[in-house]
Amino acid sequence: RGGSSSGGAPGGPGGQTFDFSNIDIGGIGGFGDIFSSIFGGAAGAAGARPGARGAAESGQTVETNVEIPFRTAALGGKVPVELEVTEECGTCRGTGGAPGASVKTCPECTGRGTISFGQGGFAVNRPCPMCLGRGQIPSEPCPTCRGAGQVRTRRKVLVTVPEGADTGTRVRLKGQGGKGPKGGPPGDLVITFSVTPDRFFKREGLDVVATVPLNVAQATLGSKISVKTLDGKKVAVRIPPGTASGRRFRIRAQGIPKGEHRGDMIVETTITVPEGLTDEQRALMERFAEATNLRH
Repeated sequence: RGGSSSGGAPGGPGGQTFDFSNIDIGGIGGFGDIFSSIFGGAAGAAGARPGARGAAESGQTVETNVEIPFRTAALGGKVPVELEVTEECGTCRGTGGAPGASVKTCPECTGRGTISFGQGGFAVNRPCPMCLGRGQIPSEPCPTCRGAGQVRTRRKVLVTVPEGADTGTRVRLKGQGGKGPKGGPPGDLVITFSVTPDRFFKREGLDVVATVPLNVAQATLGSKISVKTLDGKKVAVRIPPGTASGRRFRIRAQGIPKGEHRGDMIVETTITVPEGLTDEQRALMERFAEATNLRH
């Protein structure tokens, strides 16, 4: 409760006056700020609010999800994106009227572009549903937008994918959304990336893991294999004798770059066994198993 006036000024029971201007609720500010945020300003003057009749407005901000290949996400690149945006009709310039049509004042809002809804002691303004906030009604609707003043259009944008992008990475492109009506600035384009799996690589932080099959001879006797990196280079990996399935070999600085850091490439081995042995091959394998005390 606000402080009482010693003079007993009228305005409250017992001559007390309550000062609401100094009350702060959760850091929002006084009641004046609360009413201003609800009703668009204490004065409620036409043209002071965004979207007021005749005022320029910002264009539509478009949000979309885009699938990108694993390697494009890892190394960066460009991908084309096709968008559907709401823009001002080019035929009628947002008026909703056919070319050459006459206009008259909207009878519903009497030209204000807004109508008031009252309940209790409060009134809230909303755009007029008859003239869509324009304050005027054309004698003939625009054939392109059918009187709406806006149309849906498709556009293609080339989007730069930052290196090291992952599923959930978001980028905002300023001014790449819908065109602003009444000469207003265009909106933004917000893109959320979704990375498609790769048949060879999988991601672990900034490291990439490549699973490489080895045959029994390579794993048992040792070998030297060639493996492709993310950017297509070939690197040699030496496989020591007796390598087990699942063993990992790390190749430094051949993983995913991000800023000043770059992860590693990890080669993970998996052992493949021959199928459909001939009688001679089976006999040889049995002799090998007996010579090395392998159970079978």
